[in-house]
Amino acid sequence: MKLSLVVASVLIMLGAIFAIIPAANRIVFIEINSFFPNKNLWLAITTLGDGAVAGCVFYLLFRKSSDLLTKGLIGGVIAIIASQGLKSVFGILRPEHTAGFENNIQLLTESMQVTNFSMPSGHTITAFLLGALLFQYLKLNVMGKVFLAIVMITIATSRIALGVHWPADVLVGAGVGMFIAVGCAILTISIKNKWGTLAVHISYLPFVAALIHKYFL
Repeated sequence: MKLSLVVASVLIMLGAIFAIIPAANRIVFIEINSFFPNKNLWLAITTLGDGAVAGCVFYLLFRKSSDLLTKGLIGGVIAIIASQGLKSVFGILRPEHTAGFENNIQLLTESMQVTNFSMPSGHTITAFLLGALLFQYLKLNVMGKVFLAIVMITIATSRIALGVHWPADVLVGAGVGMFIAVGCAILTISIKNKWGTLAVHISYLPFVAALIHKYFL
């Protein structure tokens, strides 16, 4: 738990450093964005950071524990509030809307509205929230932990590779996601009655509906 807090703090501090040094932020962005511009690959990877996908994955893994499912729901709500709230607070433009930088981008996905601000990366918050909870509650061996960490980092990287986020955005998003996960982990939740259990399971239906609507209709 303490290690997660330290890592989260370091990530946010690194994100802040990149944010206040635009030149470094742009250089790293260009290097990652131009390194391997494969649209289909990065879109597939970034899907794992979608809230609907993450919610369904979490449900499948912990469907036998209403207590953990409740922590996942709480984490998801906080993640949405944090993502949208911080975007409004910082008001940082995405790379595609940054004046004088348009020609340096390989945008591999749909263009977003200029008012859809950049920091922090919502997909990265989701990926690191989910990943940190999996670290906490799944019995993973060393190789499993390494693989999970690689997946989390790759999802975050995909946001830069697609051209929709700055390095600072994904670093801050990763730290925020981990902080939320730690907060959820320390919650004491005990759901004993069947109606409470039923309510928790029903609460995951919107994730399924969103997944079907977004990717299958």
